[in-house]
Amino acid sequence: MSGPSLSSVPVHTWIVAYDIPDARRRRRVAKTLGGCGERVQFSVFECRLSDNELAAVRRRVLDLTETKTDRVRWYPLCGPCHRKVIQQGEGGIPADDGFWLV
Repeated sequence: MSGPSLSSVPVHTWIVAYDIPDARRRRRVAKTLGGCGERVQFSVFECRLSDNELAAVRRRVLDLTETKTDRVRWYPLCGPCHRKVIQQGEGGIPADDGFWLV
């Protein structure tokens, strides 16, 4: 009999950018995205999410925003593209540390 098998959950990098004129909604969206990613610009986050996490965060952001006035864009960033990101100015490129699921 074999031992337990290790499985991995595919995780993808997403760039999330938003333009939300209402300060209260903007703060709530920023807090939500900050809980699952790293702020790389004032209104831009880099998030590493599984498919289930992505669906949950997108639902939460949809609940927080007004579709008539707010804009949120989700850009997938493939692995090879993530390794080619160039940073100029302050800050650094978030490390792709990965994770182990045991």
